[in-house]
Amino acid sequence: MNPKQQRAVEILTRLEAQALDIGTAAELLGVSPRQVRRLRLRFRDEGFGAVVHGNRGRSPVNRTDPALLDRILALTGPGGKYHDLNVSHLQELLAGPEESIVIGRSTLDRLLRQAGLRKEAVASAPVHRRRRARRPAEGMLLQIDGSPFDWLEGRGPRASLIGAIDDATGKVVFLLFRPTEDQVGYLLLLRTVALDYGLPMSIYHDRHTILRSPKQPTLEEELAGQTPMSQIQRVMAELGIESIPAYSPQAKGRIERLWGTLQDRLTKELRLAGITALEAANAFLPGFIERYNARFAKAPQDPNSAWVMLPADLDLNYYFAVRESRKVRADHCISFSGRILQLLPDPKGPGLVEKSVTVHVVPEGDIYLYHAKRPIPYRQVPSSEPVPLKSPVRQALRPPKPVDPKAAARRRGWLFAQG
Repeated sequence: MNPKQQRAVEILTRLEAQALDIGTAAELLGVSPRQVRRLRLRFRDEGFGAVVHGNRGRSPVNRTDPALLDRILALTGPGGKYHDLNVSHLQELLAGPEESIVIGRSTLDRLLRQAGLRKEAVASAPVHRRRRARRPAEGMLLQIDGSPFDWLEGRGPRASLIGAIDDATGKVVFLLFRPTEDQVGYLLLLRTVALDYGLPMSIYHDRHTILRSPKQPTLEEELAGQTPMSQIQRVMAELGIESIPAYSPQAKGRIERLWGTLQDRLTKELRLAGITALEAANAFLPGFIERYNARFAKAPQDPNSAWVMLPADLDLNYYFAVRESRKVRADHCISFSGRILQLLPDPKGPGLVEKSVTVHVVPEGDIYLYHAKRPIPYRQVPSSEPVPLKSPVRQALRPPKPVDPKAAARRRGWLFAQG
């Protein structure tokens, strides 16, 4: 008998010896006086067995089937394909169509701990931080970031995962694998989110130079009231999106926690799908995002969305692009990235010689030219075609240089003096 049962026997013995009354015995045993009378009758008939529970020695009706337990342990053991999944993720995959094993999360956790396949989590040192409430409506605040990590676990190249999560709902609105954290990834993020959902009111991000220029304004910029901006910073400013830089990873904790979850869940699912290339990984992401949002996204406090829809006539190539300025030469050509671009005649447009045009490069690599917001048609001059360095019109109008009859004599005199 355990100590609790031994104590019950001692109390019942004292009750039989009339050293205790029924009320005191009931208080000591933590039961009602009626139950004490029943225990005393059983104690007289059965002795010590009266305090032993009737289910002792019987198998529980909710006991996990040993064959099912062996199957689970084979899948989650050192050689199993689910050997390093967390319990919550493991429960979801076991319940899927491939395994069809429905089991409670707490039961699964207990079985794995009993088998020595999971260890107790080590608590980190507590840090006092102030909680920031979620935004009430979807689209009011996006958190964006990039996470460089070995997402394919050595089966393919390392990559950075560019992502965005809505602050109000925890919904993942964009994920994309890129070789590195670059401008193209963030341009695709902004454009995709704008087309699928609309423009957010504000974006929370770190102080990466891609997202925030570290340059100090020049004197001319200060006088003009201008601030140096990165390309992505400029896109957000032109679209009316407030840019909020974070001063610590904890400040944008929602997307930092997302990376921890994805580095645990997504890597395993990519492995189970046998993916070894970034193209296949990007094709896998839409289905994963849908499952993730169905599992973890929350309903916003305010059901009225704050997304701002794009105008139907918005020129995407003008806004969602990297820009550089070029000065138009006399032959109506500009040089960009080792290429010569010939501006085509535009009867309705002004003359652009000696004026600046902007070269817009979209994420796909296509080039568009603009003067202010007016698109400019152009063609690329083939490398085999000679490019005029001077305007033939200006060359014809330029007066001939007068000939100095004494220049040749001066040159001959200088040569003789040198001899």
